[in-house]
Amino acid sequence: MPIEILPLRVFKDNYAYLLIDNTNQHAAVIDPGSAGPIIHTLNDRNLNLSNILLTHHHFDHSGGVKELKQLYPQAEIAIHKEDAHHLPVACDLQLSENNTLYFGTRPITIMHLPCHTRGHVAFQIENALFTGDTLFNAGCGKFFEGTTSEMLNNLQRLKTLPETTKIYCGHEYTVENLEYAHQADPDNQNVNNRLKTSQIAAAENSFLVPTTLKLELRTNPFLQLDNKELQQQLKTDNETDTLTALYQIYYGETPSP
Repeated sequence: MPIEILPLRVFKDNYAYLLIDNTNQHAAVIDPGSAGPIIHTLNDRNLNLSNILLTHHHFDHSGGVKELKQLYPQAEIAIHKEDAHHLPVACDLQLSENNTLYFGTRPITIMHLPCHTRGHVAFQIENALFTGDTLFNAGCGKFFEGTTSEMLNNLQRLKTLPETTKIYCGHEYTVENLEYAHQADPDNQNVNNRLKTSQIAAAENSFLVPTTLKLELRTNPFLQLDNKELQQQLKTDNETDTLTALYQIYYGETPSP
């Protein structure tokens, strides 16, 4: 039986995720920015928390860790070794590139994607990839602790995954990001179509996760940095400059090279 993945809304626009093994009522949580929604769901579903997985240290992704650890002391906290010192509690597992964790018998692969923070990771389990604040629906995260070249490497790595990979991102920015994508590439009909359907879904308060890598490759300009039409729109001729130009459109600032 495949694991159940349950998105939970946290704060204004964060996503936390519960991984649920319905054969034994065990659960893992990814990026619990607040403990409340997690505890409520665990109690409602009669689940036992076994893992606390953090893509990075920012409080809106880790703020619930201390309370969850107090209530579920057996739950192992896992975060990359370069972000571990930011937590208010000791972590149980300090991660590195290509480490493998286990949720029950299911392996979870670690991809180290430094830039948003030095220790940012993505978690891959079965055909699901939890990208935190590296890759969003139709966008990517800010380069708070890294450079354009680091994010370019991250995005190129993500593009090599199977197109069927389901993408679970850390924030709900879909409509806003697609508006920026339309601004960057107004003739991209795939972007325009996705913007319309996403606006409808958002108005209905529907979850817009997961997306798929296939859809992101068609509609996320950060995964189309070699697209000649996009480069023409942005007056660039290489992937690094295209990434820089997109970042300026999305965030209104110039990143470090």
